[in-house]
Amino acid sequence: MPVTDLDVNGAFHEHSPLEEQLKATLNIVPAHTWYALPNGALAFVNERSADYLGLPIDHPFRLGTNTGADWDSHIPLLHADDREEARRVWSDCLRKGSAGEVSFRVRNAEGGYRWFLSRAEPVRAADGTVLYWIGINLDIDQQKRADQELRDIFETVPALVWVAQPDGSNAYVNSRYVEYSGMGAAQTAGSGWREAVHRDDIERHEGKWRASVASGKPHESEVRFRRADGQYRWHLDRACHCEMKTETLSNGMAS
Repeated sequence: MPVTDLDVNGAFHEHSPLEEQLKATLNIVPAHTWYALPNGALAFVNERSADYLGLPIDHPFRLGTNTGADWDSHIPLLHADDREEARRVWSDCLRKGSAGEVSFRVRNAEGGYRWFLSRAEPVRAADGTVLYWIGINLDIDQQKRADQELRDIFETVPALVWVAQPDGSNAYVNSRYVEYSGMGAAQTAGSGWREAVHRDDIERHEGKWRASVASGKPHESEVRFRRADGQYRWHLDRACHCEMKTETLSNGMAS
């Protein structure tokens, strides 16, 4: 659905000094910025974002006009595969009255999509009432594409490969890992990978891993890892830290 097909049939209203200040401030920020009403309805996007979306010069989102739209009226602007998660995160923010962030792809004026990291913060009155939601969408498309290219490479490596976040939690396993362990990506996420480590090895192995995470030094450990058929085989587990990616890359090879 084109951007101009969004429901913008609300009544125009006189802008408050705060709204005018918000618009002026957001328009000079070198990023895609916006503000929404207390109920979550998108009310304004800055010039950079409006130009990206291809909005007409008199579009209500450029003017900050209250369109009376629903809290999730912006969802059609997103890639279909990202809408459910974006709606869930935004709903949580509104329900809790707390800040939040989510990554999604936003359609541009030509019909293409780019990845953005969207962050929202509530602006409150002295009594704690939410007056507006201020948001910023940071373009992370290049990073996302680089990540995907790297993961495509991981799929060709003849070893069990996983990627961890800076806190040590598992974030990715390649298809060889899944085939060997019989555990899907969701099962290995976070600390789920521990379930496949032999109980006699887990304390020593996890201790080495946590020490590596804390120090930033390379990790190496010999550990028995459960195969899909329930048998355990010894593996040499190695990992190195990638500062640029703020991730840890590892491979485990059967001995």
